Amino acid sequence: MKNIYRIILIIILCTGVLPVCAQGNYYAAMPDVTPPSPTSRVFQKFLGYPISHATGTIDISIPLYTVEAYGLSLPLTLKYHSSGVRVQDPVGVVGRNWALFPGFKISRTIMGKPDEVYPVADVSGNLSDNDYIYMSSSYSTDCDCWNKLGRIYPRMDGQYDIFQINMPGMNASFILQRVNGVDVVKQISDTPLKITPKLDNSANFISTRLYGFEVLDDKGIRYIFGEENPVHGFPHPQKFVELQSYGSCFCGWMLREIIFPGNEKISFTYQSVREDVPTFNNTISVLDKGESVGIAGCYHDDMINTATGSDSPFWRILGKDGYQKIEGNGPPYSYVNTSLVPDSIVMSNGWIDFEYAGNKLISFSVKQASTLVKKIQLIYDTFTGNLLKNVHISGEDDYKFTYKNENSLNDSSLGFDWWGFYNGAPRVWANLPNINLEIIKSVHSMNIPINQSIGKNANRIPNATYMDTYSLIEVTSPTKGKLKISYEPHLFTVKGKNLIGGGLRVKSTELYDPISARTIVKRYAYEDAHFMGNDYPDEKSLVTTRYICPLDNGSCRVRQRTLSVFSNFPNIRGNTNPVWYGKIIEDATDWQRVYQYGFLSDEYKTAHSDNLHPDFSLNHEYLISRMNRMLYPAPWLLSEDIYKREGNTYQRIEALVNTYEKSERELKGAIVFPYQFVLSGYSSCQFIEEILGCSYHNFCDIYGSPVKSYLYTLNTGYHRLKSTCKTTYQSSDSIVEKSVFAYDTERPYNIISKSSLCSGGAEQVERTYYSNNTIPDKEFLTTSQRSVIQLLTSRNYLTTPVQQTMEKKDKRLYSVLRGYSSSLSSGMVVEDQYYCKGTDKYEKRISYNKYDIYGNPVYINKDGAEKVVYLWGYKGQYLLAEIKGATYEEVKKALMVDPASMSSCILPSMPLYLDMIDNLYKALPSALITSYTYHPLIGISGIISPNKAKTTFEYNSDSQLIRIKDTEGKTMEEYQYHFRP
Repeated sequence: MKNIYRIILIIILCTGVLPVCAQGNYYAAMPDVTPPSPTSRVFQKFLGYPISHATGTIDISIPLYTVEAYGLSLPLTLKYHSSGVRVQDPVGVVGRNWALFPGFKISRTIMGKPDEVYPVADVSGNLSDNDYIYMSSSYSTDCDCWNKLGRIYPRMDGQYDIFQINMPGMNASFILQRVNGVDVVKQISDTPLKITPKLDNSANFISTRLYGFEVLDDKGIRYIFGEENPVHGFPHPQKFVELQSYGSCFCGWMLREIIFPGNEKISFTYQSVREDVPTFNNTISVLDKGESVGIAGCYHDDMINTATGSDSPFWRILGKDGYQKIEGNGPPYSYVNTSLVPDSIVMSNGWIDFEYAGNKLISFSVKQASTLVKKIQLIYDTFTGNLLKNVHISGEDDYKFTYKNENSLNDSSLGFDWWGFYNGAPRVWANLPNINLEIIKSVHSMNIPINQSIGKNANRIPNATYMDTYSLIEVTSPTKGKLKISYEPHLFTVKGKNLIGGGLRVKSTELYDPISARTIVKRYAYEDAHFMGNDYPDEKSLVTTRYICPLDNGSCRVRQRTLSVFSNFPNIRGNTNPVWYGKIIEDATDWQRVYQYGFLSDEYKTAHSDNLHPDFSLNHEYLISRMNRMLYPAPWLLSEDIYKREGNTYQRIEALVNTYEKSERELKGAIVFPYQFVLSGYSSCQFIEEILGCSYHNFCDIYGSPVKSYLYTLNTGYHRLKSTCKTTYQSSDSIVEKSVFAYDTERPYNIISKSSLCSGGAEQVERTYYSNNTIPDKEFLTTSQRSVIQLLTSRNYLTTPVQQTMEKKDKRLYSVLRGYSSSLSSGMVVEDQYYCKGTDKYEKRISYNKYDIYGNPVYINKDGAEKVVYLWGYKGQYLLAEIKGATYEEVKKALMVDPASMSSCILPSMPLYLDMIDNLYKALPSALITSYTYHPLIGISGIISPNKAKTTFEYNSDSQLIRIKDTEGKTMEEYQYHFRP
């Protein structure tokens, strides 16, 4: 049986979820949400609470290393979220409010039940009360009695689980839908990704049915998430899936492999890290207002008789005083959970090893063969152990971080406000505030009202002085540059009152440049605040109401009201931005920028869940009515005005105005929550059991349905830029540049035309045609190239252009046409590129005669005359030489090896490579040869031009280019690096 008052709120993050089968305690009404792993929740903060001027946050990123392979970049970056520190949030493996991007996973938040087992029903149809009662039951068969009743009920849920991918260039959100008996992916916002779930149909392992995903991008690259084979049970640790113990289901699928079209791979391994997520589960419950209920012909018990001490349900629940006050489970504890975190990344020419101590990442090393290319070390504070203090990059000075009150305050003794931000008050037991309640005593068949205060006198009022405790206030870069950050609380208006709360916004920044010895100060002012909710939180928002109905031997009902540490309202407890601003003014010494933003947040309705004894000040919930934030994940810039300071005034020098368009497709779901429970918890099916001695009636006939249901809408579709207009102001004139975008109907992420107009000029229109469009000049392609166009679609090359034209005054200026080939294992490649000017005939400009197995061109012909051979190495990742003026066969003869086969080699030594290049110069004296050398995993080390002039590139220990020298060793260029926010 499931002892949770399941107010099913669609939120991205929920901590403090109770065990599925808990019995015998009087718990608070908690959201029926199965959260992903702690590290996933850290990433979700960046997705649900976007970094933007409009949310009062700034981008603080520390680039560590970028994995480069076959045209794909995977930057490893530390990112900080400047919204403030909440006591209930997971710390993560790199310290409070930091995350190591990318996440290398698909994570899921289960809303209600797992959708691969319980697909979302068509709630627009005629569902019965029993359907909704079933939806609210536990999805663990050990915890519900449907099977005991012998009922064969179709598996179904009312809400959509939310899946999220976090990878560079491929962030996406999606749901699972059951279509004709098959689970398919439905993306919330349209992308060119093809996402295929991997499901096990073994009937005995339904909770582990969804064991992986395959994601195909628009370049033919496959991303494999999760286990290779189905998972049957949990006796052994899994390598690529995260198990959430609440519900015994998978909530995370780790990236196992990236497979390129040429079948080269990047492989990933992971290790398990335990994280103790703080959960404030303390409660105080009041049981009162007993009443007898019944229907004609069925028994019912009288009110409690304290004189006789009868064994009635009232006596057992309310006790001799006619009411009870029950305290919860002691001090806050940590909800033990584990996350999978990167252990190694293996590439064709090297690997990265990650090292952890306890539950923190302490270093990772980039290696090539036996050579250490780069090592990054992370050091944490000794006071709390949860604040990232230093990032040391081998051979360089450190990034150093300072936090507010980091050494002076003990986080375990500090109180916190309604949202969980520190407020400087002492933390009393459970940090529960006081609330005055009217309690209805049930004595001698009478209900007697009394007033009583419950709680622990905790102060939960937000305090601006302490709200930024443990927030990052200073960053020192390896070059001694410094960034200082000051904060202030969000300020907004609710019902005519100016209030603070919901965390921090950046008030100002100071950036010191050690080279110029100049400090740049930026100050931020916020206007047009939008608070996410209708009411400001208070002690009433911490109270939930339900009813206990002992179904065993009496038809009575008792009210239970529970005071919890945190509210279930998503604008308070959730992991989304509580406030956004429509106007932000960024002010510096010499200039000012004014930003205007738009945003479409989730929409809520107030539902009065208790219609038995309504006390609207306590018995209501915010339930989502429209989920918008998955389609509109971040505020969008409407305008930006730039001003230059001239004395005491500002002169506008530039203005940008953006417009947008959207298309919404609605998916309907049902929020179902129980508000009546049996004595030992909630078991929905018991309410439809037939009552002994009361033929043809069940307990629903007496008590009514134990659940309530409300419909909500999940918005999918697209939201995209429609036009931009940039105005540059000069002394007596202005220049206006306007661009208007049109998109493909079938593939709404593809721009099919861009019209540009500049002051005094004629409009120019650039048109792009894709494989699903009618190609205007398709007949100029060869027969095989025309047939291959369909393969671009079937192989998911959905953003690959076939033809591009430029027009002016409705006349074509030029056109570029590409013919593709599918004959290579390396995927779809360009075979010929054609060009025509105006209405002239097409000319073949470039023929790609040969590719290597990695998709790199090795022999091309320009304009039918110039021949170029390319030599590749290091398994196709680096260009070794460009040879102009020689045929492929001539180069092959000079090398005594097929040039295309060299791509798969990792050259044994630099002397042998230089000898090979020298032989080419001798064998092909009339050819123009440019050769290249490399420091693998770092960058180019040298270039030898056709006249044998040498250019040398030097790097620091951080793999950054610092110097370029000529043949004589003289420095031509030198670079210095300085931290910028």
